[in-house]
Amino acid sequence: MAQPFPKHPQLRGGFAPLQMECDVNDLVIEGEMPKELNGSFYRNGPNPQFAPRGGYHWFSGDGMVHALHLEDGRARYRNRWVRTIKWHKERAAGRALFGSFNPLDNDESVAGLHTDGVANTNIIWHGGKLLALEEGHAPFELDPHTLESIGPHFYGGALRGPMTAHPKIDPENGEMLFFGYNANGSISEHMTFSVVDQSGNLLRSEAFKAPYAAMVHDFVVTRDHVIFPIMPLTGSLERAMRGGPVYAWEPEKGTQIGVMPRNGSVQDLQWFRGEASYVFHPMNAYGTADGKIVCDVCEYPQAPLFPHADGTPGDPKKALATLARWTFDLNAQTDQYTVEPLGD
Repeated sequence: MAQPFPKHPQLRGGFAPLQMECDVNDLVIEGEMPKELNGSFYRNGPNPQFAPRGGYHWFSGDGMVHALHLEDGRARYRNRWVRTIKWHKERAAGRALFGSFNPLDNDESVAGLHTDGVANTNIIWHGGKLLALEEGHAPFELDPHTLESIGPHFYGGALRGPMTAHPKIDPENGEMLFFGYNANGSISEHMTFSVVDQSGNLLRSEAFKAPYAAMVHDFVVTRDHVIFPIMPLTGSLERAMRGGPVYAWEPEKGTQIGVMPRNGSVQDLQWFRGEASYVFHPMNAYGTADGKIVCDVCEYPQAPLFPHADGTPGDPKKALATLARWTFDLNAQTDQYTVEPLGD
């Protein structure tokens, strides 16, 4: 029997899960929809189908995709859960079987089972495919009309390891650039960088080691460079085995940011160092004629949603982002970069 959801802030209000799938074939429109406006809008987000097992984390809810299709002045809606291995196993059991991050929290019936993730963070259209993304696994393909789950997409077997939920699509040539962390199958400093052409063919994939194992949620791309922010929201299975958090804030490690020329390789990475901070998402970035890279980011003094390494909660006053500008001078004889506050 399904259990009620706990009173968790990420399971209430606007975060409350929708417990049904439905189709509305002709939505009521107030006013008039322009008949020239045709296309589809997709939204993805965490939507657990069962009350969580143990402590809940927003990042671990089952992916649910919503589609709004506009055609000839009419609108229709459809939503579907992404049918991952986790979703199927839990639907059959009628309860949650997987914990949020720590495999030790999983039910014994799924101990050691390798899954295809939760596909719950982003959704993109590229190379003729609709892909639900979540940074720990390969992209998950859906039918763009029915939202039927097709399954993990490995680019013809060429993709090794996970893909970020926030790839970048080049507006000039249609290429999609992305990275993956924990790329060797377990929590580690191993990362990959890959490029897919506009037709959906994997052109290149390279591996490198970050300075330490961290949750690397997003990255930055300009016309000429790729920027990898490695920030001290660290991952450690050894820490989890001792009863600590899998991911935790370790500010003493500082921030290290790798800059790579797009016409080069990971062998050309230039590393810059800075004070501990965390960025989930960049806003904008560009290069200048005098060899600088400027990045505008939403920067936290401390990573929100995660504890310290000893398990104690973070400071809520530091869990508020401000707009900051990073500047990297590629010609200066220094591994430091500047941080300029732009607004509160």
